[in-house]
Amino acid sequence: MGSVFSKPSRRAFIAGTGAATLMTTGVFGAATRKQSSGKLIDEQSFARLEEIGDGVWAVLSTPVNANGGFETTTLSNAGLIMGDDKVVVYDAFFRPEGAAWLSEHAKKLTGRYPTHVIVSHLHADHCGGLAGFQRGSEGPEIIMTEVTRDLIFETYGKGEPRENEIFGRPPIRLLGPTQILHDESKPVSLDLGGRSISIDPLAGHTPSDLAVHISDADIIFASDLVWEGYFPNYVNAVPSKLVPSVKHLFKNGDNLMVSGHGGIAKAKDLDIYLELLEAIDKGAKEAHALGLTAEEGGAIFISPEATKNWIRFNPQYPTIAYQAWYRELGNNQ
Repeated sequence: MGSVFSKPSRRAFIAGTGAATLMTTGVFGAATRKQSSGKLIDEQSFARLEEIGDGVWAVLSTPVNANGGFETTTLSNAGLIMGDDKVVVYDAFFRPEGAAWLSEHAKKLTGRYPTHVIVSHLHADHCGGLAGFQRGSEGPEIIMTEVTRDLIFETYGKGEPRENEIFGRPPIRLLGPTQILHDESKPVSLDLGGRSISIDPLAGHTPSDLAVHISDADIIFASDLVWEGYFPNYVNAVPSKLVPSVKHLFKNGDNLMVSGHGGIAKAKDLDIYLELLEAIDKGAKEAHALGLTAEEGGAIFISPEATKNWIRFNPQYPTIAYQAWYRELGNNQ
């Protein structure tokens, strides 16, 4: 099989970024989630590191503290996967400090610093911390799709300040890919030595999303294609592709799903998440057919009972979801 990756002309690009545009002022519907999913390795105010399989660890971000304040070191979940030859990190958090924390744990747990980092999609809470994996001139290979690379340039490349920012921070170095995935038509296998992972190109949360399935374990890192306990963000969504992508990930109900935000659960136990997505789809299409604006429709959206208390990073997330559908259906004025 020929390589589907390519090396870009520069090892990295540097851009000043504000915080991710998806993270805006909101009211949270629940306290920080604390349930354990595996063997606890470390717990900080911003995240827990848990062993969830043989040579597999999950970082579960805990962005909301008991006082309702925000812990922005990680913001999103992530994964650490050990092979005989390679140590792979899946997603890179919001701040470099989060990546540096995981990098040091990788060294303790596996004897090596991460050799590869897979970036699931463009949002800064999943790629903003990439510089934290660098150790001077040393650092891992960074894998992302060509579409994600281009969207990162487009979204953050100018380094302009962002207003109404509650996740504020000084500009950071945002590193670009050293390996670019061009073909998004099929999964790509990456040999780690003694085990392999399947990198699955999908879409829905954004125009280009990557999930990772470990070959010898029933574990999938799904990033923001799957949310558990948090209302999903649709700011860059292609909603017509989201439910099909989620159903693809859920086809084996015994797979353990590591969400992008929230907890970990088997696919067969995440029906309430699909119910929420389908309720959004139905509500947006009905509102559009009635001639309502996305704002009018989103304002009257009612979450299914089982998800009514899910945390919202932004109280306008239903409206943002409707806006994503309206981009596909055609805007109502």
